[in-house]
Amino acid sequence: MKFFKKKWRLAVVAIPLIIIIGMAIYVSDYYKPMNEAVTALAGTKQVSFKASPWLEYNPIAVAPVKGFIFYPGGKVAPEAYAPMAEKIAEQGFKAVIVPMPFHLAVFAPDKAREVMKQYPEIKEWFIGGHSLGGVMAAQFAFSNPNSLKGLVLLAAYPQKSKDLSHAALPVLSIYGTNDGFVGQSKIDLSKAFLPKDAIFLPIEGGNHSQMGWYGFQKGDKTATISREEQQRAVVQAITDFMNRN
Repeated sequence: MKFFKKKWRLAVVAIPLIIIIGMAIYVSDYYKPMNEAVTALAGTKQVSFKASPWLEYNPIAVAPVKGFIFYPGGKVAPEAYAPMAEKIAEQGFKAVIVPMPFHLAVFAPDKAREVMKQYPEIKEWFIGGHSLGGVMAAQFAFSNPNSLKGLVLLAAYPQKSKDLSHAALPVLSIYGTNDGFVGQSKIDLSKAFLPKDAIFLPIEGGNHSQMGWYGFQKGDKTATISREEQQRAVVQAITDFMNRN
């Protein structure tokens, strides 16, 4: 009996420790920004940059009245989307990339609310996200439809429980035709949960990984266009969408 009690006590101590170690290993393993993204973590002649409490880009020539909040993909460093945010800001918009706990937006889907409160001068807000970040951005849009002017999904779609099909909210869904995670079938299924006038934009030859600047994501398909080409298409689509709405 003493033997079993001792084993039980050891198990009570060991199991939580194993879980903690496992979680530490899991959250420390994420996609880092490429050199091109690190280079964009600074201001330019056209755009100012602020690194905390989130990555913030603002045009220098004009005071922006429209803002874009972006949720990073799951287990992807927020800095990986810096070049995209910088280019969006160059077009006259405030662009904010929100870092997430453990690099997972599922732990803080309402972070956009903090950003909005910080900048009352921004009259119109758009939210977007990549992959899991897009799912959580859609969740925020579902809960706060009157606070937003539009939703941008990069290789992402809303959960069935967060049905946006009847929301009076402009939606732009961008995806690569060579995406190894969010293929055409998933995009087609997502149409039932988005407004009928949602815009679906396929990027021919684009994949999942090139929605950011973090290298190649294991399990993805190979893109047949360059990252630069895909990013130009993404930025153009987002800025056109924000200008129209």
